[in-house]
Amino acid sequence: MVTSSIDGPTHNPSSTMSSSDSDSDVPLTRSISAPDPDEHTYMDANATDPAWISEPTTPSLGPTSLVPNILTQLSFSLDSFIAQNLEEELTDLPVLANQIYKTLRQDLKKNKQKLKHQMKHQMGSTKAQFDKQRGHLKSQIDTSLAVWEKNMQKASVVRFMDKVAFTLGMFECCCTPWLVAQYPEWIPLVHTVQVATLIMVRYFLYKKKSWHFFLLDMCYFVNVAVILYLYVFPQSQALLGAVWLLSLGPLAFAIITWRNSLVLHSLDKVTSVYIHMSPPITLYTVRWLYPDPEHARYPALKNMEVLPTAQSLTAAIALYLTWQIAYYLLVVVRWREKVESGKRVTSYTWLLNDPKSGMIAKTAHTFGEKYSIPTFMGLQLIYTFVTCLFALLTYRYFRLNTAFLVGLFLVSVWNGACYYMEVFSKQYEKQLSKLAEEVSSAVAANQLAHDADEDKRHEEEELHKQGREQEEEGVVVEDKKNI
Repeated sequence: MVTSSIDGPTHNPSSTMSSSDSDSDVPLTRSISAPDPDEHTYMDANATDPAWISEPTTPSLGPTSLVPNILTQLSFSLDSFIAQNLEEELTDLPVLANQIYKTLRQDLKKNKQKLKHQMKHQMGSTKAQFDKQRGHLKSQIDTSLAVWEKNMQKASVVRFMDKVAFTLGMFECCCTPWLVAQYPEWIPLVHTVQVATLIMVRYFLYKKKSWHFFLLDMCYFVNVAVILYLYVFPQSQALLGAVWLLSLGPLAFAIITWRNSLVLHSLDKVTSVYIHMSPPITLYTVRWLYPDPEHARYPALKNMEVLPTAQSLTAAIALYLTWQIAYYLLVVVRWREKVESGKRVTSYTWLLNDPKSGMIAKTAHTFGEKYSIPTFMGLQLIYTFVTCLFALLTYRYFRLNTAFLVGLFLVSVWNGACYYMEVFSKQYEKQLSKLAEEVSSAVAANQLAHDADEDKRHEEEELHKQGREQEEEGVVVEDKKNI
């Protein structure tokens, strides 16, 4: 008979279960032996086989040791189940991930199209609202400008603006010599600010009249070149020679040639004088009066007491031809239809077709109408070269340069005086005559109205008198009847 012992509390058949304390304190062993015929066993009917009896039997577990074994088997079964299912799920994971990716991509595509449609709709609505607001704002601005232009055309406003322009022009004439004498280092900056302001104002004024092609003329080009020398290339002797010759040459002589007039109440005429007079004065100040003996600000003046004739003339003519070629390609070639149709006015069309041009227009038409513009361009090139030769001397001699500038100013003043006496006075006389006619018409109208009122009053008095006489006659007749 084989016996085995299992740790833990067990059941002993020989012991009595009278006390629970004795069971817990005394370790018991359970003997497993062959079944007794008179003893109750857990074997079935086939357990009486001698072979089965001689072999070892499996220990019979008690109630207490059965629970951990069941839990262990359950845990093992659960782990096996989880591992099997997890392996199946891991096997299907790429397929599932691909399905999720496709679903998300389709949803994203749908949402993207929906969002795109919504944004397009909102953008269309916003654009429509913006166009509507822009149109409304434009109409308001046009209305305000129309009211402003109408008010600006009033006689009182025109006279006030002329007074303001005259005062500012006189202030400019007084301040410029003072600045040249006391603060010559300020002259380049003052020139730049004033030229930029006047040209900008002229552009907007000429744009309304379709005259803005005038701003492509050489005088504006030279002003830009002078500013480039002052602030960008002050070390360039070639550029200094070019701008000096063009400023003290054709640009300065234009005051004499084109009769620029210093009419202080006219912004247009003051601007014309300024853009021709200011560059020569600025370069004159930089050359002779600028407080910088070492020429640190304008290095091109260092060791350059005389302009190199060949280099300066070459640079000046090259700069002039650059402008002339660009002007011809733009105005004469590219925008030819606009100019010929009258939509745009240029200095060429104005000079060549203006009867007041006199000798210039006649000379330009020497070879006929077809070649008038090339002829005029050739004459202008000769005029530029000759005046540049004189400008070479002004760089060398201070007194000649000073006298030349004073003479230019006097010429512009004389032209302005001629304008006031010959042109403006006639316009003023016409205005006075028109005013006198208006006053006479008003007086005559008042006299006629007064005569009409007098006639009406006399008629009313006659009618009233006749009515009173008729009433008196009626009273007399009635009295006679009563008698």
